[in-house]
Amino acid sequence: MSGAFRIYRYHHPDGRAKDWAWREDPGRTLTVRWGPAGRLAQRKTYPATALQRVEQTLREKLRKGYVLLDDQGRRLESVPASTPGIPGVEKGPSIDLSRIDTGVEDVWF
Repeated sequence: MSGAFRIYRYHHPDGRAKDWAWREDPGRTLTVRWGPAGRLAQRKTYPATALQRVEQTLREKLRKGYVLLDDQGRRLESVPASTPGIPGVEKGPSIDLSRIDTGVEDVWF
């Protein structure tokens, strides 16, 4: 069984939105998913040793304007405890994305 995703959303000025999500998997891997809002069609799995790389990407996303979403897809105004290993990044509820899996494997563009 995999852990639930933490999902972040970025709203473009033209009205479009995109999502980026990550989770720590059992079995010592990390999964990152991304795509248009509500449709995380792409994914990449990394070894657990890539945690710092994923955390750095998250910090970059937050600086760009991505916001953490709750399990209903709403922006979290305030979130609970901080995420270990990511200074200044707070951890919120995780989301199980298995319901919207598109079946597209590791497509990069």
